[in-house]
Amino acid sequence: MDKPQMTPQLLPGLATTTTTGLNHGPGSPFHSNPDILGEICEYLSPYDDPEVEPDQVKSARQNLAWLALTCKAFLEPALDRLWRSLDTLYPLFRILPAFVQAEGTHVLRGRITPEEWERFDWYARRVKKFCYTRDPDSLDIAMHVYFRIAQLRSTPLLPALRHLLCPDISQSDFLISGVCLFLTPSLQTLEFFKITGVEDKLTGTFLHTLWDDGAQLDAIAFRGGGLSPGTLNLILNFHKLRSLELTGMGSALELEWLKKLGAMPKLGDLAVDFTHSQIEVVETELGFRELKSLMITAPLAFTRSVLPYITSPSLEVLVAASASDTATERTGYIEEVIRRWGSSIRDFSLVHLTSTTDSTEEVQMINIAPLIPLKQLTGFRLEGYNTNLTDDHLRILGSAWPNLTKLLLPFAAGSDRVRPTIDSLRILAELCPKLEHLRLPLNTLGLPNFVPPPAPSPILFSPTWQDSTSDDAASPASATSTSTASLIASLPLARLRPHGLQRLTIATSDDTWESKQQLNLARHIDYLFPRLRHVSCFEDQDSERWSHVHEIVRAFQTVRTEALTRQRLGSIP
Repeated sequence: MDKPQMTPQLLPGLATTTTTGLNHGPGSPFHSNPDILGEICEYLSPYDDPEVEPDQVKSARQNLAWLALTCKAFLEPALDRLWRSLDTLYPLFRILPAFVQAEGTHVLRGRITPEEWERFDWYARRVKKFCYTRDPDSLDIAMHVYFRIAQLRSTPLLPALRHLLCPDISQSDFLISGVCLFLTPSLQTLEFFKITGVEDKLTGTFLHTLWDDGAQLDAIAFRGGGLSPGTLNLILNFHKLRSLELTGMGSALELEWLKKLGAMPKLGDLAVDFTHSQIEVVETELGFRELKSLMITAPLAFTRSVLPYITSPSLEVLVAASASDTATERTGYIEEVIRRWGSSIRDFSLVHLTSTTDSTEEVQMINIAPLIPLKQLTGFRLEGYNTNLTDDHLRILGSAWPNLTKLLLPFAAGSDRVRPTIDSLRILAELCPKLEHLRLPLNTLGLPNFVPPPAPSPILFSPTWQDSTSDDAASPASATSTSTASLIASLPLARLRPHGLQRLTIATSDDTWESKQQLNLARHIDYLFPRLRHVSCFEDQDSERWSHVHEIVRAFQTVRTEALTRQRLGSIP
């Protein structure tokens, strides 16, 4: 995916921009209120969601650039949002006149003056989040550019950087040592993924340098493998750490290190993978007094044995991921959770790590019966198990947990599994008004034709998450022989309080549809959840089919938004 490009050659001149465009002086009540200006710019900011389409991100960046040009009052807040998050240094490099192309490759040649560095820093100080990945082929930047920049700088390249993400720190053909360009005491969150043993020393050096420079890391996430106990010990230097994730590091975990980690005074979020760990049994207090969220990846029997030695009195989020368990172990585990944290638990997840298509074990609803009385649950996730689910089961869950914001149910394939019908969506929409993310297996065979119910209001509802765009209007789903007027007439008027579900994931496969069935299904979904941002499949099961349903739902939303706009404009004298 190509990264959207910005135009730094235009923006540096804004440093001396005077008020233009709007006929309001910078001292007016509107322009002198930083809260109002900040809210406007935040509304225009790109979504911090990896599934948002690149065109939407590009459009949001362009809008912020235009806003910065509007008047001096908007200059700083708009540019702060525009440059807040980057995934390439290319826009910053382009500010430097010495950064030029030579036979298609970007190189750094010539002297960089103090004035040019000052202009560079005027933008670089705004970057708070950086995702360090390999530059796409369309941006051929010579490796020496990174080394030369590091050689020329005596201060941090991004002095206000808060969050550094390296999704693939083990790429052999990537200038991974260049990650040291982002060493700065301002760092608060560090994420290194796909680590191998080769990166152990680099990771250790990075952690030690941050500690030596006085960085106060708030969150660390390491995924991969190969880190040594010595490198993990460096984590303990960050006494203000609030969140830690260690995935794939089980072989380096030691019980004494775990006890020292448990003594850290602010640690509230912990995810630990004990796969291949040498720790066979825990028979001593581990600490973790302030823990609010815990995820353990290990055999369920081991996870259950750890719980009595966690001293937190008010655990709120608990995830158990296991490659082996039995019905008896699951029942015992759930009972232990209820006994320890029945009054505080808000989010409960049970995950089986074997492939959903390989799993043959039955998981009956009785296994989670002890959780039903927990009215305070806002999140429930069951994954990796085969189970029969009916509309009545979902009615029980929805009635028991009316405050759910997340309900993720397991994948079910084939006609031999009992799956909820389309009516289950209506049930959950009525019983769980706060639901934002729903994943469930859905039986889409024998789908009834959609019949719009009588509308309680003549006003069409416009989804708040997007504006209509020409791209949406030109989507395949909307480019049909049906005229816009007749399509508007066929869309149901939304309820007075439209449901706020944002993401619907269908965890099923093998149903066969015709095109008109996709349209019918999309109408059911759109009526119940008019604010949906994503309709998707689970783990690429029938991805093309569900992508088409998503496009149809988006087309309905676009037409409804356009109709509302026409309605409002028609009411203006």
